[in-house]
Amino acid sequence: MKSLKFLAAEGFVRSGPSAGKSLSCLSYNLYPVLFKASYLQEAAEVLHDLVATWPLTELNLRKLLGRTADCQTDLTSRTCRLCLTALLTGLRDYVLHAPTTYAKVLRVVDLTGLRDIEHQTCPCRRTLGRWARTDLLTRMCYETLVAMQAGQSVPSTSEVQVDVQLNAFVTGRNYEVVSQALLLLKYCPLKVRCVGLRMDSLPLKNLFYLLRLAEPQGLRTLEVVHNVRLEAPHLEVMFSQLQFPQLRSLTLPAQALDVRRLGPEDAGLLGVLGELMSKMKELRELYLAFSTLTGHLRKLLSPLNTPLQCIELANCSLSSVDMAYLANSLHSEFIVKLDLSGHVVADLFPNTFRKLLHRCSATLTSLGLEECGLADENLDFLTSALAPCHGLQELKILGNPLSTAALRHLFNMLAQDYSALRYIELPVPRDCYSEDATYPLDDSTLLMYDHEKFYQARTELVGILEGAGKGYVEVRTPLLGVYDPDIYETSNELGVSMLHSFNNVIGNFIDTVRNVNERREQRMKE
Repeated sequence: MKSLKFLAAEGFVRSGPSAGKSLSCLSYNLYPVLFKASYLQEAAEVLHDLVATWPLTELNLRKLLGRTADCQTDLTSRTCRLCLTALLTGLRDYVLHAPTTYAKVLRVVDLTGLRDIEHQTCPCRRTLGRWARTDLLTRMCYETLVAMQAGQSVPSTSEVQVDVQLNAFVTGRNYEVVSQALLLLKYCPLKVRCVGLRMDSLPLKNLFYLLRLAEPQGLRTLEVVHNVRLEAPHLEVMFSQLQFPQLRSLTLPAQALDVRRLGPEDAGLLGVLGELMSKMKELRELYLAFSTLTGHLRKLLSPLNTPLQCIELANCSLSSVDMAYLANSLHSEFIVKLDLSGHVVADLFPNTFRKLLHRCSATLTSLGLEECGLADENLDFLTSALAPCHGLQELKILGNPLSTAALRHLFNMLAQDYSALRYIELPVPRDCYSEDATYPLDDSTLLMYDHEKFYQARTELVGILEGAGKGYVEVRTPLLGVYDPDIYETSNELGVSMLHSFNNVIGNFIDTVRNVNERREQRMKE
């Protein structure tokens, strides 16, 4: 639905080259609606001119492109390369050129509202992802400084200060230009402010240097991923020397914490890290997938005085002692998102797992149980554990050997009382694979299933949801992984080291499953 004002704005944008020239005749309060109309129409020249003459103190993409009274269409997921390039070049020209009708009062540009998705709806079909936005913005800062030194700016340029907030993404390819822009921050009118920071494929020296330049006291999200050799001793140095008072979300790379590497002299290191993290009073999300924490989860999390809401412990080789701690911890009654994938929960810690879900049932919205060895014999265990979690919005159970009959029972349960449910990751039923297939499935077996039989099973399961009035629930089976825009954008940098790390942790998981299977067989013999 579009208002008459928005329709008029679209007509103005379509007027061609004269639109940019006519901006000086327009009232300042029309700029926001013209901005969204230009973005929707992919009118890059008009968009550039709007930003270059912006008359307001703030330019916030979440507010400008989200649902508004004049246009209900949400454009925050449209990361159009043409439009975003026009925006950032317009921002450069804003500080370099003399004001026209309105004085330069812009103080904050907020780019954090953009969401990167797999399928773009913009006409050009070309995106400017998180990495490319970081790269282009820092290049605009550099070009601004070069123009100022060359005398190609107006005298008032040096008096302008615009904070540009973004979720930055830095790898080896754009490290130099980003670090230069941050190093020269005080000299540039465009002040890059990293609200979020993702770092990949960087040596530790560069990582620490970049963190210092990025002003960690303002970071809300920090992601250190994949090709970064970050380990517990490095984290102790980082948390000791840098302060993160506003940090809400922390992601560490695979095997960053590995208790097997700790010697007798490092016995208290995880406790020290916990104490240092306790100083991060705003920390709510902790992502530790593929670390090895066996028997040490209490040391890491018990010092935290503020409860975590999102905890990712996928493939962390947790023991029954770890799960007993988590189920009885401060965090258990506040968990919103929980990922325990890669743990054979029904055999390793059935009672404490049920207790944990019961404790967090009032808040839990997302649960990850991929490759947890959940078979038909564990169906009653799974349904009883899920029973109190009526606020569940996402359930991810890929890679579990559940038959079509078991999944039918589960979907009948989910179709009844789970009104908030929106997304399910459905495993290929066990009976769609050959009888000699063993779990966890390897790459050569993963896609070797009866596709027609799976289609029939999926149709039946989706029909159960539709019959209960829940046809809006998205049911997917992403066997090759869910789309990750950051990985997709920088896939050429994710080299052999990431594959080696992945193979290592998967090998550990397979060993755990084999041990559990051996114990099962032994009990059956007895």
